[in-house]
Amino acid sequence: MKLLLDFGNTRVKVAVRDGGDLRQIYCGPVLLDHLSKAVEGLEIDGGMWCSVHPLKPSVLAWMSSLGLSALTSATPIPIGNDYSSPATLGMDRLAAAVGAWSIGAGKDLLVIDAGTAITYDFVSASGVYKGGNIAPGKDLRFKSLHEHTGALPLVGENGVVPMLGNDTETAIRSGVMNGIRYEIEGYMEELGSIFPSLLVFLTGGDAESFDIKAKRSIFAFPDLVLRGLARIVEYNERGF
Repeated sequence: MKLLLDFGNTRVKVAVRDGGDLRQIYCGPVLLDHLSKAVEGLEIDGGMWCSVHPLKPSVLAWMSSLGLSALTSATPIPIGNDYSSPATLGMDRLAAAVGAWSIGAGKDLLVIDAGTAITYDFVSASGVYKGGNIAPGKDLRFKSLHEHTGALPLVGENGVVPMLGNDTETAIRSGVMNGIRYEIEGYMEELGSIFPSLLVFLTGGDAESFDIKAKRSIFAFPDLVLRGLARIVEYNERGF
């Protein structure tokens, strides 16, 4: 079976694929003993990983011992890539795009990954990654308001989120949470007006934090990056 790892800013998601089934086996901090225990007893026959930050040599050596390869800008993938600087593109964004394409091939796709950062990526109906945007995630917005102002407190997402805040706490919470919701809905509406067949995929650790109100369907896949890695492995082994 293939081992797949998606290293985010705060945790790693790990899954195995045996035939057509993708099964998540671990989600948590990047600790080598936890990773080793997660695959204990499994017959791993290669796989792939991607990361948004440099990894410890011990983790890299462990993955190498299992025959895993890193997803890089040079890795053949089943979609085109029009990004002008592919070497600087986050591999998690590219994997998520491939994951969405493996589900919605032939349609225009918007992939929204809500985590530490919120990324918006577009894949054309012809199967070409066209690029996207990066915005701060909710925790970064809350912390930024607190750390870069003289009087605003650190507020979290838990609590009431009115349309208009009636005190400092609700004003901050509503500004952040409603702001992100309007942002997501704005991308969906704008791209949907240009590409009527647009399919929207939502993934990431904070994907369920926002009450998105949209006229079109949103497909929630928390494992979209892992699905993309699995598809890329398949593409490189089978050539299709």
